[in-house]
Formats: sequence, C-alpha cells, structure tokens
Amino acid sequence: MMKVLNRSTAAATLIPGKCNLNYRGLHDYRKFKLSEVNKNYLEREENKCQIQTSDLLYYESNQLSSNNPCEDRLFVGQVAGTDTCLFGVIDGHGGWQCAHAIKHRLPYYIALYLLNDAELTWRKPMLRHDWVQPIEGDEYNNWLNDYVFDIRTADSFNLRYNRRMLQEDLLGVESQLVRAFEDLDEDIGTEAVPEGQRITRDTVTRLQTARSETQDGNMRATVLTEEHRTYNPVERARLIREHPHEDEDIMFFDERLCGILQPTRAFGDVSLKWSTREKVLMQYVFDDPGYVPNYLTPPYLSCTPDVHSTKLDQNSKFLVIATDGLWDGLSDEECVKLIQNKPSDVNSATWLIQNSLAQHNQQRLSKILSIPPGPICRNVRDDISVIVIYFNDEF
Repeated sequence: MMKVLNRSTAAATLIPGKCNLNYRGLHDYRKFKLSEVNKNYLEREENKCQIQTSDLLYYESNQLSSNNPCEDRLFVGQVAGTDTCLFGVIDGHGGWQCAHAIKHRLPYYIALYLLNDAELTWRKPMLRHDWVQPIEGDEYNNWLNDYVFDIRTADSFNLRYNRRMLQEDLLGVESQLVRAFEDLDEDIGTEAVPEGQRITRDTVTRLQTARSETQDGNMRATVLTEEHRTYNPVERARLIREHPHEDEDIMFFDERLCGILQPTRAFGDVSLKWSTREKVLMQYVFDDPGYVPNYLTPPYLSCTPDVHSTKLDQNSKFLVIATDGLWDGLSDEECVKLIQNKPSDVNSATWLIQNSLAQHNQQRLSKILSIPPGPICRNVRDDISVIVIYFNDEF
C-alpha cells in the first residue's frame, strides 16, 4: 500500500481520467531554443535520484521561484531504518518562514508516529539522523544540514517524544498522520512570538498529487482529494456544519475564510485558530493587526489533513506532487499527457513547469523566465515546486 497524504490546506490530487486529448502545441516544445541564461535558470534547481525500495524507482524534482526569496519548500527523505519514503511540497503564504520550518520539522513528527514502540526505544529525540535521512545518493536534497533547531523547537519535539513513549501505538496510518500534523501545528502556534508589534503568521497552502495508470494503452488521471478552498462546496458545507449559527456571507466574505484566507486548512495563521479570549489578548496586548471581525465561534481554520491510501499495481506508473503554481497552468489530464509524451532526456518536473508557464508559446516562456523573482514576477506567475515519483510496476 502506498500512503498518500494531503497537506494542510490541501487538495492532494492523485490523477487517473481518460486522456484522449491532443495537448495544445505539445510537440512544439521540442523545438524550443531558450537562451543559455534562461535555460540555466529553469534547470538550476532540478534533481533526479534513484530510490532503493521495492515500490519506487526514482524521483525527479524542480523548483522555480517568483518571490524573492521563494516561499515554496519541498522535502524528500526516508524514515531511518525503514523503507518508508516521505515526499512533500509546501506552499508558503505571506512569507517563507512557516513553510521552511514545516519542511524541516514535519518529517520528524511523521516518523515519530509511524514508528512502533520497539523502534522508538533506541532513537534519541535530539539526534536527527535517528529519525529521517536523505535518500541514499541524494546530495541535492540533503536538507538536514540547512536548519538549526533552536531551544523551543527542540523542546517541543522532545516533549512529543516523551508523550509518545507513554502512549500505546496508534491504530491505523490515518490516525498517525493526523496526529503528526495536528501536533506540529499546535507546537508552531505555541512557539509563535510577537515580532515588534506584529504576530508572526504564515500559511502553508495546498498541494496536489497526481498518479497515472495505463488502461487499454492510454494514460488516465484520478483526483484523490478535495480542494481545500472556500470555493469548494464540500469544504464550505463542512465549515457551515461546524459553525451553524454564523452568517455564511460574513464567514465567506469576498470568497475568503473570514474575509482573510482562501485556504480552509493550513499550518500557521494562528489568528484564525485562537480562542476568542486569546484573540482579544493578542489584539490589545500585542496590538495584533490580524483583527478578524465577527470572530464568534473559533477555530475557523483547521490543520487536519485528508489522508488517502491507494494500492499500487502494474498499471501504476507515476505520482506528481506540486504546489498550485503548476496547476494554475495545467489540468490533471494535461499533466499526465505531458509526462506520457515528454522527451526521454528531459527532467519530468522541468517539463511540466515550462509547459505550465507558456503552453506552446516559446516567446512567452522566454519573457517569463527573463523576469527576476520579486513583486513584478509575482504578478505574472506563482512559485512552482514539483516532484514526480516513478513507481516500480514489476510487482
């Protein structure tokens, strides 16, 4: 079984739907002649690494920033001493800090709950290599070395470890993953401190995943989870059930949750999770600018993930995980069709990014890549992070 989780505000989209479309200008991309500068810029973050497990062959990834610094983060790792691999893309909102912290902390919280009691006894909470390691041979994603756990974050994990040792094993992967997400979000909220006159607030937005299968020789795509946005009827219905006495027009003002956020599930943004009393305290004691009118029955924002599992077979070919910068320009079906028809010498993630940005217009792609990351670039496109994981179909 391959466990696929949806992240915080997320729509994890695992793809199968029949794809008999002729993708617009698909083959024109093979004639692209980008300048060396633009080509290097597009490819500088790309990576490919073999995976030594029975279910997975290799993965390819790339990231293209529009913000400076990039607010997206991605991680690839393996729970130490196991065949369990972790892949994630994180879309920061209002800054990079929260996404950066989650990239480095979430894998440890997941490992903490996935491991059974016998495996936990010899692992020390302060030794990170006892928990999650880079995939063997993956020098690019050796992200263990670019984050320093300060006293607060180390104490938070140490406390979670001690509590976990006193508990019985959780039943089911779903419960384990939900606990990992919610515990990390709670710790982030507890550790949040005022910066001058402002309360730190960042959001991790959605991720989508995609899985392709072959049937009668054709690739197809399947959506696994719901979009965690205010315009999704399923999410709106959930929030209405949880807040039955609130005015819908106020709760979804301007098509945003409480008039502030489009995402309905996220890490961070604690100002939409505080109790009424905490909200008043932050507003008047710290002069928090994140004032929310008609803040009646919190919390409004949730970090509880959707967790789905799917069984791999000989028809399972690949999985795509990407932030919404990619899906702004590609549908699920187009994504699968592109990978099915891509040139063999091109990185899959890079191929998806360039097609998402410019469709069949070479001049447009060159112009987009020529805009340096910053406010102007952000008005043209979003940060894009993509991981494509290829399955071993020889079961």
